[in-house]
Amino acid sequence: MTQEKLHAQLGHFVMNFQAVEAAMVELTVQVVNADPEHIATLTAELEFNGKTRALDVIFTRFAQIYGLSDKSPHPEFHDLVKRIQRLATRRNDLVHSFYHYLITAEGDLALSRVPTKLKPSEGLREQPPEDILPSRLESEITEMKQILEELEKYRMLAIGDLQPSCPNSCT
Repeated sequence: MTQEKLHAQLGHFVMNFQAVEAAMVELTVQVVNADPEHIATLTAELEFNGKTRALDVIFTRFAQIYGLSDKSPHPEFHDLVKRIQRLATRRNDLVHSFYHYLITAEGDLALSRVPTKLKPSEGLREQPPEDILPSRLESEITEMKQILEELEKYRMLAIGDLQPSCPNSCT
């Protein structure tokens, strides 16, 4: 893999993550059934974890109102939110790091990620390195694509539950 392809893959990860965030806002708009500009304005001020926690609670309430689940939180959606939060942590780790190139034992080009983590209470600065092989990033990108598909299913569910039934004569 070339340096350009490694950079593109890292950028692909970040861009897919942004698509997940946009899909979460769109799902919130559908579930709340409100003016999209109002929701976008409110969610713009929330950090990502705040958006995920809020959507988890909002979807649970939506599921209760429309008889999709009486459990709190909605089990499947809550599991999806946990997966999204793990990817958010990974995104932050990737974005807030320094990188060097490395050559694997097989002769392939990969990345060495060097994060800087401060532990002020211990007076330490840690820099635990991580070797990132292209296959690892690719599997994380695949996970994000699956999450996007699941968010879309929930969005379509919300649209279906909020739209009144229309006889065949409606178009």
